[in-house]
Amino acid sequence: MEIVKKDTNKKSSIVLIPDHCPNPAMINEFQTAFFTFRVNRLELVEKELCGYEISPEAQYLVADIAIRNNTNEILSMFKGDFLIAFDKEAPFEAEDYFGVDHQLPNEYALKPNEKISGKLVYIIARGASKISIRYTEYFEDDTQGKTYRLKYRLKE
Repeated sequence: MEIVKKDTNKKSSIVLIPDHCPNPAMINEFQTAFFTFRVNRLELVEKELCGYEISPEAQYLVADIAIRNNTNEILSMFKGDFLIAFDKEAPFEAEDYFGVDHQLPNEYALKPNEKISGKLVYIIARGASKISIRYTEYFEDDTQGKTYRLKYRLKE
């Protein structure tokens, strides 16, 4: 997997990556008791996305992902399920839907064994050197389960 960076002139260059993965058989993905999550591609966009300009200190991170429901039940998912953190900042959720091609809606449901692909859009600091995408399990009884992380190092 690679991270593609688009500069202000819309030139693309590859800037990454060794993926941190405790199970080498599942590079760029993790599997919970309910679903499998995979990062297909990460793209850094420095200036403008769908007509929205970003401040010079920030950049968009567009994550092209795939999620497969591994259960026999409908699985409700939200944009806030997959948080991102960069460097030593606290994790935060994806931006609200604003029209990026194939951007996942703020809330969606997966039928049993259904697989969907789409994009999540985040805003991170332009000088970020490390990112992690994470998911934490929360159960109906309000207990917290395992946290899954995919970690990447950005290189200039």
